[in-house]
Amino acid sequence: MVQCCVPSCNNRNDVNKTISYYRFPLDENEKRRWLKLIRRKDFTPNYNSRVCGWHFPHGKAAGPTRFAWNEGKAFPHISQPTKRQKKMLPATVEDEGRAEPGPSHLGTAQKTPSSSNVLVLEIENEMLRKENDKLKKELEKQKQTFSFSQISSHPDIVNYYTGLPDAATVLFLETLLSKFDLQYHFDWTVQKMPLIDQLLLTLMKLRLNCGLVDLSVRFNCCGATVTNIFITISSALYDILYVGMMENKIPSRFKNQTSLPHCFQPFPNCWIVLNCTEVAVSNTESLDTQSHLYSHYKGGTTLKALIGVAPNGFITFA
Repeated sequence: MVQCCVPSCNNRNDVNKTISYYRFPLDENEKRRWLKLIRRKDFTPNYNSRVCGWHFPHGKAAGPTRFAWNEGKAFPHISQPTKRQKKMLPATVEDEGRAEPGPSHLGTAQKTPSSSNVLVLEIENEMLRKENDKLKKELEKQKQTFSFSQISSHPDIVNYYTGLPDAATVLFLETLLSKFDLQYHFDWTVQKMPLIDQLLLTLMKLRLNCGLVDLSVRFNCCGATVTNIFITISSALYDILYVGMMENKIPSRFKNQTSLPHCFQPFPNCWIVLNCTEVAVSNTESLDTQSHLYSHYKGGTTLKALIGVAPNGFITFA
């Protein structure tokens, strides 16, 4: 049993279990100040001597300042703390009781959070901290997603990934695409990725032949999204740049001269450079089809193509 050593105070830990009990300080000057405040000059406290928390309305650091003799009556009713008072803090490690009100015969006691409530708050704080850390890591992953904004200020890098000379040319293509109602290949619209990054993904596939998994990791999306974007954007570029601008519109000799490379200066009237090519293919079960595909020049079945190229290198006929 722990009992308060202040005269006229009958608080005991077996009766008032919500009250804290404080040991006397080790500092001799502070110990003498406590003894003077509790009016026990001839009392020598030992290790087990305690002063209950009711005598510390301003906290332990201020020392015991509330007593029956300075309250005007034996043990007053304790009201809720005012602005000048401080709520009692939960018991510390050295406290063997629980904090709050005065002597055992008080009518109303002032309560402080129990240790279980404090433990619950600490657990909730720890859970919130872990969730916050998880969200921060996910945000960092989003920031690391490959995008056009990360390379737009470096023309050499733009050229490496897209084959186009600078960011302005890429943005020009995006402007053309934005003016058309894109019909996505899989009949569902890609909304999580900006159009400029969809264009970048397509150009990287055409330029570097990046794998499906590579592009899905770089742009933080699934493989189906990569396929949907590539087929849609490449088809749209074909419709805009070739069908809309070049099909059956081979540039004139005069127009070719405006972009004639230096090596073509001896040939100012060049209109188109033709080249034929053959690509080997597997044999087919249909003999009729195989006869059409057979190449006497290559000695096997091939696909044959005639390509027309302008002097500046642009394909104008296929």
